[in-house]
Amino acid sequence: MQNPIPVPEQIGTVDLASWTVIPGQSNPNKDDHGAWAVTAGDVEQYDLYFEVADAARPRQVAEFIVEAVQAHATRLRLGAAFADVERKREGLRTKPPGADLYEGDRSRVVAMMAQLGKLAAEAYEPAPAAERDAQRQRVYDGVTEVAALAVCWLEAHHAQYGIDGG
Repeated sequence: MQNPIPVPEQIGTVDLASWTVIPGQSNPNKDDHGAWAVTAGDVEQYDLYFEVADAARPRQVAEFIVEAVQAHATRLRLGAAFADVERKREGLRTKPPGADLYEGDRSRVVAMMAQLGKLAAEAYEPAPAAERDAQRQRVYDGVTEVAALAVCWLEAHHAQYGIDGG
């Protein structure tokens, strides 16, 4: 039997889209005031399963839990992605000497699109099993750099045309 109390690691490792609310095992008639379960993972054998029973509205409590976990995990993941882009952006601002990384001219856009094409080609072709982690990291690093360059160009636009982007 699985531990009925979820641990924080389960939130990060189970696909957020798989989190759902189902009638609890003791609630086959789907009574709103009967037990409702929060599940996540593979439908055949859930990675996470716990029931909400001792509440005035168990189904609403379970739905709230799912929505809250999904929102929280999304914020954490988005924050981590933005932090990676910001670190890369700071690195780009320090090199190369004399380069205007805030310049948003057409050549930079063309270069960014070419880099995206290379990344797409690498991501499309599956690497051998032994190289998948390294490939995934290269693609992530490349996308992070493209995102950092795009942020620099957006900053240049705001510097030239004002904060409202007009």
